[in-house]
Amino acid sequence: MALFKSNREKTESASIKEVINTATIITKGTTITGKIVGNDTIHIDGDIEGSIEVDNIVVIGKSGIVNGDIEAQKIISSGIINGNVKCDELEIMEPSIVKKRVNARKVQVRGKLEGDVVCDGLLIEPKGFVEGRVQAKSIIVAGSLIGDIACDLLSTKQTGYVKGSMYVSNISNEGGKVEGSIGQYKELFSDDEDSKTTNPPSELEEMLQESTTKPKK
Repeated sequence: MALFKSNREKTESASIKEVINTATIITKGTTITGKIVGNDTIHIDGDIEGSIEVDNIVVIGKSGIVNGDIEAQKIISSGIINGNVKCDELEIMEPSIVKKRVNARKVQVRGKLEGDVVCDGLLIEPKGFVEGRVQAKSIIVAGSLIGDIACDLLSTKQTGYVKGSMYVSNISNEGGKVEGSIGQYKELFSDDEDSKTTNPPSELEEMLQESTTKPKK
């Protein structure tokens, strides 16, 4: 999916439609209880009471609700997830709400994430909200981030708001608001190895790397 472009929303909409066209669809009004395991992409507009394990993509529509853990290659959520999430890429769209724990390589938030987060790169868009304990290599905040934060680089954009206990190696503030205590970097979790991969850098990662080259303020 192409990110950070002027026509991003149109591109995202087209990409999600393409995924839906080739997916197993659980329609609105349908409730499934039990564990789902498979290789196909799954699109959920109904209710799932149980865990999901797939080798492909999980798309959760605005009416979709998952009460259980999800493990997949990529997760795109516009609905509700009440459970632990483990994936390579996680996109939390508006008006999605994701709770409990997230373990991923890349996390992009336009909706709301409440819980623990372990990842390589976290991008919080202007309308995005994250509250909990976050451990990452790099965090870009254009929205709101509240809680305990541990990272190598914390970058706050002009529209960003950060509040909490921050254990960081480097801070870059481009006009955002930062409140709380700042201390020497330390890990909040001991099992972040699961978030490490050897995949080539994405546009999100390139943006994170680009931020490290900017002078500190």
